[in-house]
Amino acid sequence: MAACFFGEMSYVKPPATDVLKGMFIPKLSGQGATGDAIALLGALIMPHNLFLHSALVLSRKMPNSVRGINDACRYFLIESGFALFIAFLINLAVISVSGTVCSAQNLSSENADRCGDLTLNSASFLLQNVLGKSSSKIYAIALLASGQSSTITGTYAGQFIMQVSDDKKIKTLAFELNYS
Repeated sequence: MAACFFGEMSYVKPPATDVLKGMFIPKLSGQGATGDAIALLGALIMPHNLFLHSALVLSRKMPNSVRGINDACRYFLIESGFALFIAFLINLAVISVSGTVCSAQNLSSENADRCGDLTLNSASFLLQNVLGKSSSKIYAIALLASGQSSTITGTYAGQFIMQVSDDKKIKTLAFELNYS
């Protein structure tokens, strides 16, 4: 799906100056814009992925030394930074495409209605230039895959959090039993 949005981005050619300006000087206008900005920030940062990356770093066989800990922290920073950068690029493509398509001068009345209430259900029309009539089917499959990926990631992150929580409870209980 990311490739489709990048392909669509090359087709609709959003103005680079406006994209760069919007990245560094955000502008909120319209009803619900603040909520949309907060939702976008939450979608970009993805705290469950940060938990999952930290679990992956802990699962590596690293020497238990200062150098080993520094190496683990460096790998965590590289992996998390790379994942966040890729997520940023994908969100940039989605927003650039939707902004360019919905602000076009020659927008049909049907697409103007869709742009007025743009949701996950109605966003498949944004990819019609690249995917043609099959855009809604491919978009639906991509949403299903995205949901599965998010579910798996959330489950693994939750498993890691519960494992750490249970480990602390067990250590606390053992400490209390030894000293009571």
